[in-house]
Amino acid sequence: EAKGKEEEAPAAEEVEREDAPAPASDTESTSESVSDQEEAEEEVRRFKHFLQELERRRAEAIAEQERIEEESRFVGPEAPEEKAYAGPGSYGKNLLPGEGDAMAAYVQSGQRIPRRGEVGLTSEQIQNYEDLGYVMSGSRHSRMNAIRIRKENQVYSAEEKAALAMINFEEKKAKEQEVMKSMQALVKQHLQQSEDDKD
Repeated sequence: EAKGKEEEAPAAEEVEREDAPAPASDTESTSESVSDQEEAEEEVRRFKHFLQELERRRAEAIAEQERIEEESRFVGPEAPEEKAYAGPGSYGKNLLPGEGDAMAAYVQSGQRIPRRGEVGLTSEQIQNYEDLGYVMSGSRHSRMNAIRIRKENQVYSAEEKAALAMINFEEKKAKEQEVMKSMQALVKQHLQQSEDDKD
């Protein structure tokens, strides 16, 4: 019986120790770890909310951009690309029928106008021959050379005038588009103000 009492006594002491409050340092450390964990979770929540808000704003900006592009898009097929070429027969006087158009075809494709004796050769081949020292037959006769230069200048000046007219047309078109955009912005701003005044 004495042994049984002795065994019961340490068991009772152990139960009392378990029920006894933990030392103050242990409770403080657990409360600090719990508060740190709560702060971390709160920070994660705030960061997630920030990311969601950022994604929402980005989606709104994309939708607004698409709406603006849709409003500014023209309906129907696009107009063909306009090129600055002089009209046929507008190359001046003293040219044979079709001669100005044939010369202009070389100018429009960015090639040199072939002279007498050069037809059938490319511009690069002719340039290589001249660099080697060959004189092409069309360059020997001074009177023919003067006529050729005059005809070429007529074609070049007609093409330059057409290109200049095209540049002026494009500049005017760009200015008109800027004016239209500013007018659209003004109308939109006025409508927005009238809606705000109603509210």
